[in-house]
Amino acid sequence: MANVLQQYLDVFQAAHQRWLETNGDYWQQLWSKPPMASRQQLSLQLESSLASGASLWRASADMHHDLQVLGERWLGQQQKHWQQYVAALPQQVTPCLMPLEASLSGCLIASRASRQIHHFASTRLSTAPLHAIRGAQRVYHHQGK
Repeated sequence: MANVLQQYLDVFQAAHQRWLETNGDYWQQLWSKPPMASRQQLSLQLESSLASGASLWRASADMHHDLQVLGERWLGQQQKHWQQYVAALPQQVTPCLMPLEASLSGCLIASRASRQIHHFASTRLSTAPLHAIRGAQRVYHHQGK
């Protein structure tokens, strides 16, 4: 159990460091630029702010993903221990414990699926505002010609 706690601590420390760096980049992008003089400068500043925001969101999603992976590893180890325990029991008892073993397997499957869906959605949604702005700029430039 101490190893699992150390792994969680390592994930949190790495994620916290990444989040601090990303957060610093975000605020620097947001406030370090002088007032815009042209439409193109406004466009570039907006894009860089949205890209920094996407990185911030991505850092959070990556931390959540890493913690879920760690939880799944721990649950997988518990499932192996459970299977070893059940294998040592008399054959008459094992049918009674099959629902517990099936629920543990179902929990692992659901955890993996939800982790993959969450990470995919988070990373795709993090860049949605940036893609929307770029699309609007293309339409705007196309209409201006």
